[in-house]
Amino acid sequence: MKIQDLNISADAKAALKSIGLTQVSELQGQNYITLIDKFPKNFNLEPIITELNTFGYLLPPSNEISVYDVPMSKRLQNSLIQNGVMYLSQLSFYPKEKILHFRNLGEKTAKELEQICREHHIELRSILSIKEYFDKYNFPVKVYPMLFQNNISCLDDFKHKTANDLYYICHEDYNLTMRIYFILKENRIVLEHWQDKYIFEILPEKNAVLLWKKHKISMLSQMPDCNEYDLKKSLSSPNSFSVVIKELLSIG
Repeated sequence: MKIQDLNISADAKAALKSIGLTQVSELQGQNYITLIDKFPKNFNLEPIITELNTFGYLLPPSNEISVYDVPMSKRLQNSLIQNGVMYLSQLSFYPKEKILHFRNLGEKTAKELEQICREHHIELRSILSIKEYFDKYNFPVKVYPMLFQNNISCLDDFKHKTANDLYYICHEDYNLTMRIYFILKENRIVLEHWQDKYIFEILPEKNAVLLWKKHKISMLSQMPDCNEYDLKKSLSSPNSFSVVIKELLSIG
């Protein structure tokens, strides 16, 4: 059944279509928390969710505490809703610094919110502690929010992750992934194997960078006629690395 055929408002249909949801079956397993990240920042999703919940097309998330079910001042409730927070658990998705800058959240309501979080065992984490820890390893500043989102607060948190995990932690930014990888390597953090290999897992950084810049090759699987041994052997060739790579790629 198509969402277009549901007995809901045109606004709700248009909003769902804008994020690629066209079939009712695609709503299965979705709720406010899973949907909010799919919409633009500051998009008012509440009326659409309320409408879908009312008609039974969308179920509220299980084991979640709604801001409507917690005694709080109207100002605090409005501030949370205006900033897209409908359930207390969502607060753990935001750095404390960002929460304190929520629109219409004053000093008094901030203290009220902190008290509510303590009562419901919601931890408000700070991105500052992540920055203070990783600064000494020269991590790029832009990666700190990404580390926060993935609950990474120290080098050991990278253990048992693969380079591919790192790529997604870095929001699919290959250059950033490569930079973090070599910082981890310098600090003896060894990532686990996965079904493919990024070029930077095989070659020194300058060579991996060159291969990416010149040929947009990031993974070994992009070079079907070449294996890991061939790549490593290219480093000891009397010819320049660029020449050897062109030969491996059969570029005239």
